Amino acid sequence: FSDDIASLCFTDLPQQSRWSPWLNSVEYVAAKGETEWTLHVRGFRFQWRAVSTLINNPKGIMWESISGLKNRGKVEFTPTSENSCVMRVSMNIITPRILSSLFRGTPIFIKEFLENKLLKWSLEMFRDVVKGDLALERGDVELGDALFGAVEGRANAIEATLSFQDGNSLSDKSA
Repeated sequence: FSDDIASLCFTDLPQQSRWSPWLNSVEYVAAKGETEWTLHVRGFRFQWRAVSTLINNPKGIMWESISGLKNRGKVEFTPTSENSCVMRVSMNIITPRILSSLFRGTPIFIKEFLENKLLKWSLEMFRDVVKGDLALERGDVELGDALFGAVEGRANAIEATLSFQDGNSLSDKSA
């Protein structure tokens, strides 16, 4: 799909939880360009507010948190043809100590987990959600359902990874 479609879908921030199951919600707040994000990781709830700006050439979005979980980043969609694009993601996250202790490892382990599990799976799910939506718009229900089934399978795997540690579910706590 094109960079126009990719950017339009990705920058509809309340839709983020469709392809990022670790995100519980994203909501626009009264201030222009400000959003409130909520996620649960291994029984802990994290919230933050961020200010985002849409960008053109290439199309995409930049953001920075203004409260809560410290993070910032940029997503760009660069066209490779009329109907395809490359997505480039750059993010910086300051991992809260409580979350670091839950993953029992070095910062390298946490970085690898975020990049190779959460981010990778979320980006694959984004691709499949957009392709599924486009298939349904064309009337191809079978393909749309298959893509959404793949997304649901990955979402279940992510939720299981985030909810369990040593086989035991952690109770819901706030950080």
